[in-house]
Amino acid sequence: MKKRVLLVPMLCAAVLSVSLRAEEKTVPEEAPKSEVNRSRKLEAVRLIAANMPGEALKDWMTQGALKKWNALYAALTQADGSSAMLADFFSQALVWAGPQTELSGLYALYNPLQDTVLLIQTDNADRIPRIEDFAFLTGSDFRGEKLQENEYPQAIAPTREPLDTVLLKNTAATAATFRREFPVTARGFSLSKYRAQQDSLEKIAFNAGLRLALLKKFTLPEAEPATERAGEIALQLWNSGLPGLKDYFRCPAGDALLLEQYSELPSEVRTSMFPVLYFQNQQETVFGFASRLQPELLILVKVAADGKSKPLFVALPLNEAFAAETSALLNANR
Repeated sequence: MKKRVLLVPMLCAAVLSVSLRAEEKTVPEEAPKSEVNRSRKLEAVRLIAANMPGEALKDWMTQGALKKWNALYAALTQADGSSAMLADFFSQALVWAGPQTELSGLYALYNPLQDTVLLIQTDNADRIPRIEDFAFLTGSDFRGEKLQENEYPQAIAPTREPLDTVLLKNTAATAATFRREFPVTARGFSLSKYRAQQDSLEKIAFNAGLRLALLKKFTLPEAEPATERAGEIALQLWNSGLPGLKDYFRCPAGDALLLEQYSELPSEVRTSMFPVLYFQNQQETVFGFASRLQPELLILVKVAADGKSKPLFVALPLNEAFAAETSALLNANR
């Protein structure tokens, strides 16, 4: 297998004005207070859905929307309301606010690790914006990309470019498609164009199932050394101050700025960083850590198989601004 490196750290210096802090969301600062409040409520509902997908969707949707959801996607949920695929989707979903009126609003929830997007239209007249319409589809279908026969989604099984590059490019392209299709100034909007996607259940289930199957390798007996190393890394991410982090990790080009910013994150974010990605080859193991409290931040840790160097720490912000700017730099340096 050709050895792959993480490319984004080489370009991070050009965009380090982007903070890792959770306060940076996609709602513009000049947005009316009502829109900001709706986005915060939606974020709270996302966290509930990450814990109890089936029950949350029952409470979150209008009766008509729930009936349609059950007709289309009941297979994703167990009889007790649990769903590993949906819990994973909502845990790492980025929330983007689109056009809003007093009566209706439009949002995208995009999970870059599954490369799946849930478009929702809400009833803004309710105290908590309830879903009255939705479209659930893969990121490639939303972006208008066609996968070749037997081709796996690159975000889940990257073969052409490094993982961090794929995640940033996909996030930037998905956000750009959302902004183009649903500009914030629009006063009328509809999801009819995306409701007619063919085989969306099969494609969504495939993406989520493949991702969880690859992550499940992490639990196999032969992966016990990697599991122990991940636990060691997690303890550092949870508990170490900046001196301890600098002692344990190395940083791209020796630049510890992102490591410093990570050390300043709220403790509840740091202590909820858990493994969400696991890739291994003969040269190295790459772990991904993320918190459902702040899915805009993915921590990638690369561990060399020979053990001769410290683990490489890469903080990968997946907020809309960083993804767009860094993706542009990556495309310019091809």
